[in-house]
Amino acid sequence: MPQRDSEPAIILGGGGARAAYQVGALRAIAAILGRRGRIPFPVLCGTSAGAINAAALAINADNFRRGVARLLRWWRRVSVAEVYRADFAALSRHSAQFLAGFLMGARPPPGVASLLDSSPMAHMLDRQFDFRRLATHIANGDLRALSINATSYSTGHAVSFFEGDASLVAWHRTRRRGQPARLSRAHLLASTAIPFIFPAGRIDDDYFMDGSVRQLSPLSAPLNLGARRILVLAVGQFSGQRAAPAAGPAAYPSFAQAAGHALSTIFLDNLAADLERMTQVNRLVDLIPPPRLRESDIHVGHVEALVLAPSKDLGALALQFADRLPNGVRGLLRALGSTQGTGANLTSYLLFDRDFCRALIDLGYTDTMARRAEVDDFFAGAPNGQLLRPDDYV
Repeated sequence: MPQRDSEPAIILGGGGARAAYQVGALRAIAAILGRRGRIPFPVLCGTSAGAINAAALAINADNFRRGVARLLRWWRRVSVAEVYRADFAALSRHSAQFLAGFLMGARPPPGVASLLDSSPMAHMLDRQFDFRRLATHIANGDLRALSINATSYSTGHAVSFFEGDASLVAWHRTRRRGQPARLSRAHLLASTAIPFIFPAGRIDDDYFMDGSVRQLSPLSAPLNLGARRILVLAVGQFSGQRAAPAAGPAAYPSFAQAAGHALSTIFLDNLAADLERMTQVNRLVDLIPPPRLRESDIHVGHVEALVLAPSKDLGALALQFADRLPNGVRGLLRALGSTQGTGANLTSYLLFDRDFCRALIDLGYTDTMARRAEVDDFFAGAPNGQLLRPDDYV
């Protein structure tokens, strides 16, 4: 059994409905590790929809398989109505008020500063999550820390709100910080508040947006919480979506294509860049003899990471299930160009449909089981080598 300091952290990034892929990967990890008690990664860092998955695991930190089973049960039955209001009347009223205010330069009514109304998600979180259990798991040693990332509207800083054992302290870096907190539903709503799409979340006297925005160093939170081994569950291909060859001249990009690229930048590009930086730092650290490194004032060390990411384009996969969306949402996304090229990415983030999510779960499970030897080696503490494959930066 490895020492606690050598046990890995896990990063569960954002991606809306794509976060169902993470649950499939977690199911595979549970199968690979076999029957065991507490969670195998006592430090959990979640952002956006990944924060919901991370919180569910942390609340069940004493029983990893139970936490995964509960996530599976919810994602296999999820519906749009549990996440945002999709009935035609509410969608028309909310979207029309938002767009009218945006186009006319007027302030929209309170609570209508977004395209969609995510109030159903607040009720779902109240039913599903008992944050009081975190303190018990921390006291019992089953959990070291849960971190939930959000971005402040007032300062533009990325904030990692964390609840953990008493040895953990706040940190301050350029445009980002770690802040101790008693975590609650408010932190999840703030972390999932995708700008323009979902309304801002309020924590104390500040408003926050999705934690992936301005999160230039996604690996910062687990490193500052003491982890030196990190499991990353991504929700997209780092090499990006490869469009099919055009039959004629390229069409002018739609709103959905622009939004899809923006969301991919938020959810994937910063993570890929941070992993690439870590790879280079690891290579430099490995060139320095350990005695020299210990004698220096440079506080840096080798960090092992395993990145699990989809083998298929999730935007293209979403188009197979797009007709499952409620009529109003489907019409809105079609008008925005969500069926054109990379515009499908926008659909994949909002497609909280049980059939699509089940397909993502199956893909996450299959992809992870295909890399079983790497997962075994990682949890056994073996050096992992490259963080990403050579073509991941194409």
